[in-house]
Amino acid sequence: MDPSSALAAFGLGVALGTSPGPVQLLLFSEASRGGVRRGLLTMAGANGTFGLMMLLLAAGLSSLEPGESFLRVVQVVGGAFLVFLAIDAFRENRRPVTTEAEREGPHPTLRGVVAVLLNPGVYVFLATTGAAVVAGALEVGGRPAAFATVIALLAGVSLMDFAMVLLGTGAHRVSDRALRILGDALALGLGALGVLLAVRGLAG
Repeated sequence: MDPSSALAAFGLGVALGTSPGPVQLLLFSEASRGGVRRGLLTMAGANGTFGLMMLLLAAGLSSLEPGESFLRVVQVVGGAFLVFLAIDAFRENRRPVTTEAEREGPHPTLRGVVAVLLNPGVYVFLATTGAAVVAGALEVGGRPAAFATVIALLAGVSLMDFAMVLLGTGAHRVSDRALRILGDALALGLGALGVLLAVRGLAG
């Protein structure tokens, strides 16, 4: 099996994990609010969901082509979800919490899952670059090469997402006042991104 496809997929995964977007912002936000455990739980939900989608492509569903109406609905619903997370973050930043069990709102793993499912960019990636990468691997080495390529891509994404969690965890160790300011700034970022997605979906 030619390792070049897997190496290229790993590089693509690193680039994908580095690109700013809703998932990366959510990972940093969750880790800065709850530390490494909360960040990793969010990452597990997000990467597990994205990984399952990619594995489905490798299993033979590489002809996925989401329609324009579907993407618009995802933009509106996904934008609304990000706004909800932003409001929840503002509230939590002003409520003293000592343990993870005392935190309200969706579980961090569920937040990661929904952030991927309601991210229109994920479906565009699956229908274009993701499908092309899997198709290329299939042509070179068949189904085993396709699965190996997907795993390599996920490894690249996970590496950069883990780095984002570590950055957020570092922010979690700063003073309470600085952490509240950072949390508010991240919440504003999530909210602004959510409003932008929703407006694009409604205007499309």
